[in-house]
Amino acid sequence: MFFGDKRVLYIILAIFVITGIMGMTQNSLLSLLLTLPAVLVAITFHEFAHAYAATKLGDDTPMLQGRLNLNPFSHIDPVRICFAFICRIWMGKTSKNKS
Repeated sequence: MFFGDKRVLYIILAIFVITGIMGMTQNSLLSLLLTLPAVLVAITFHEFAHAYAATKLGDDTPMLQGRLNLNPFSHIDPVRICFAFICRIWMGKTSKNKS
């Protein structure tokens, strides 16, 4: 858990992403740019399927969090995108259940 101003965290992550991109070869950068749209679509559909299944099983959390749609911005956050550029591990947003 990061305690403090999130802008500092975003600046640090942006520095990591920029240095990672600068160290890439032209072929690896092109490969990343070509796979990015497919990965974003796949994560969006995958997280929508989770939300749809949870709703059908009686959990109203996805509807309350606005995740029962195909908008990629509701399933992806900037920190995970930066992490994806650095480590090549893609993942969607996690839900925050306050039980």
